[in-house]
Amino acid sequence: MFLIKNRLLYVTLMIWLVIALAACGGQAGSGASNAPAEQTGDSSPVTDKSTKIFKAANGDVEIPVHPQRIVAITFLGDLLALGVKPVGAGSIALNNSVLLEKELEGVADVGDVSVEKVLELNPDLIIVPTYLPSETVEQLKKIAPTVAIPSVGLEGGDPLEELKTFGVMLGKEKEAEAFIARYKQKAEEAKAKLNGIIGPDETVGSYSIWAKNLWVWPKTRDAGYNLFEMLQYKPQDKIAKEIFPDGKGKDISLEVLPEFAADHMFITVYEPDGGAERAKEVANGAIWQGLPAVKNNHVYYLDYKKFWMIDGLNLEKQLDILVDLIVKQNQK
Repeated sequence: MFLIKNRLLYVTLMIWLVIALAACGGQAGSGASNAPAEQTGDSSPVTDKSTKIFKAANGDVEIPVHPQRIVAITFLGDLLALGVKPVGAGSIALNNSVLLEKELEGVADVGDVSVEKVLELNPDLIIVPTYLPSETVEQLKKIAPTVAIPSVGLEGGDPLEELKTFGVMLGKEKEAEAFIARYKQKAEEAKAKLNGIIGPDETVGSYSIWAKNLWVWPKTRDAGYNLFEMLQYKPQDKIAKEIFPDGKGKDISLEVLPEFAADHMFITVYEPDGGAERAKEVANGAIWQGLPAVKNNHVYYLDYKKFWMIDGLNLEKQLDILVDLIVKQNQK
């Protein structure tokens, strides 16, 4: 009888010991999950709720230190250059970021811009360009902290400074510097590969043909940044004097195109709304046929969808396209 009682006491003590150890393990597990989760884009709870103040174009905005679900209306190349994949993006940026198709797989399209679609994604940070209508921004602010950033492509500026801004915003300064270093190294290698193809005294220009417009672009549109800043080609004189200073493009008539025509002309054709037909008409005309670049086979056609976005990873991939095209077209 005494033996039975001892055994019962032993079993009872062991049960209580197991329960106590399980409770302690549960407490230790909950305390070990304070590190921020990786940016996965899922809807799992975020353990790090800390915030910081970011000075944006729309004022000081309190944002998460480690945002997990970002909706970015544009700037997709900047985010991807930092290793950050948004859960949603604007349709214009998505449709014109064909070079990033693989990296953007699974990113939801929020239109241009549907507040309802943004709401469905449950974001903890929304990034918008400053040109987005203020009434739309006010609606988005009710969903999550909303940061407005000037778009280099439309407002001028330096794309790499824009990338650094995102690095500061998202705590990815090291990633930004690493990408910039890689990009600049690739540009140096490209210059060596292109050495002698476009001479130091030959001029370069970036242009776009639309249905009702003929654009001469600054450094921050289409191929301009890579051509002038990274490859350091010489801009056509009139472009340097009239287009570069304000950082905006100029819509010119076909009749004055020879005044802006460079020795090497890089052309995009905005095909919608009759742009493709207009480009054919221009190319078959006497003015176009009389340009030195046309006569020397120094007109380089670029896919406008591949060169629409001027940010981060887009720029790096565009540089590869330019180098391959210049080499191929000047092979003898």
